[in-house]
Amino acid sequence: MADQAEQQKKVLAAYKNIFIHSPDGQIVLRDMMKTSGMFEVTGIRDNAELQHRTGTQDMVRRIFSILSLSDEQIYSIATVINTGENDDG
Repeated sequence: MADQAEQQKKVLAAYKNIFIHSPDGQIVLRDMMKTSGMFEVTGIRDNAELQHRTGTQDMVRRIFSILSLSDEQIYSIATVINTGENDDG
């Protein structure tokens, strides 16, 4: 059990190092949020596209959960996406 707890700590530290402490990781997280349509209205889409979007959104939500991001932190990231700051595409 201790080995599993230590492994979980390592995984959490890796996620934080990548997505919180690394500017490149923050760019990647923003891109994942944008390309998954995390904060967009889905509208009419075919089933395959809906399944793909749902899957990618679930992955982004998992990252939020692992990092224990607050609603305010998520909103801050989303605001950067919506204003186009720090975004090459």
